Amino acid sequence: MVVRVQAKLQETAADAIAMEQKEEVPVPVDVMRLSRQDWEIWRSYYGRVKAGKSQTVTSYVKEIVREVHVQIGDKVKAGQVLLTLSSQDYLASVAADRVSYEKAVRDYERLSELYKSGGVSKDQVEQAFSRMKSEEAKLQSSQSTLARTQIRASIDGIVAGRSVEPGEVASDGKPLLVIIDLMDLEAEIMVSRKDILSLNRETPVEVLSDGQKTRCSIKRISPEAVQGSGLYPVDVCLNGLDVLPGTHVEARFLVEKKKDLIVIPSEIIQRRGDKAYVYVVENERAKLREIVPGEGQNGSVSIEAGLSEGDLVVVRGHNLLSDNALVVVTGEAAPGTEGK
Repeated sequence: MVVRVQAKLQETAADAIAMEQKEEVPVPVDVMRLSRQDWEIWRSYYGRVKAGKSQTVTSYVKEIVREVHVQIGDKVKAGQVLLTLSSQDYLASVAADRVSYEKAVRDYERLSELYKSGGVSKDQVEQAFSRMKSEEAKLQSSQSTLARTQIRASIDGIVAGRSVEPGEVASDGKPLLVIIDLMDLEAEIMVSRKDILSLNRETPVEVLSDGQKTRCSIKRISPEAVQGSGLYPVDVCLNGLDVLPGTHVEARFLVEKKKDLIVIPSEIIQRRGDKAYVYVVENERAKLREIVPGEGQNGSVSIEAGLSEGDLVVVRGHNLLSDNALVVVTGEAAPGTEGK
């Protein structure tokens, strides 16, 4: 009797196990077969657009401003007169120096004729020649000073700043106007010490602004950090990006290249405490595999340990899985296409 009861219980347990196995429904998943690939590390930094070419207009002399010929926003050409300073004193100086020069020329010519007839010595002629050249230099100097009362643009561009009005005094070196060339814009990007040594003139750069993106290059790298920030200014070109000075932009620098790495989508990683896991398909079962993630970017992460080339990693359906769950593979994603 006891033997029959035990046999019946064993049969019932076996039937229950068989029923459970029969009722186990496989979870559909997509997988990615891992292969090693090259890995480019791009780092984003931020900065502002500025004019690559500009002119800060100043005066060479301390003088009253008589006229300002431009307003902010005006387009100007190289050589165009921007400001006119008071010039009465300089006109008088030029007139006086011209009289002195012309007299010196006449004296030299007269003594030269007298020398031919023996009326004066050679020394007297040479002295007259020296006086003539000295007066000529004085005249040229005064003419140059007079010309500087007409302050001109040295570049083509647009007036971006004006800090002077007629009647004010333009002192030597005081900024009066700012001209910028909108055809030669660049961005000053502030880069951390971590990456500054990785950059050079050949480093690829992407600049992004309001949905626009352009590939460009580095123009200058400052060897000195900005005081108080610890960041290094790096000037990059903009290759025709439609922006204006002062616009904030993002620049992405290729700071490192690595070879033969395992790379997976960052979204499939399961975080449990300070550990990371992914599901790997083995013999139609989902196996929870502990991994050591490396550097990540743009939705992907490199793997330092835990995965090997050829592993089938679950990239869709992983949120429905538990360890050792029965799965059916419904699709296989190519490396680098998942999550796009």
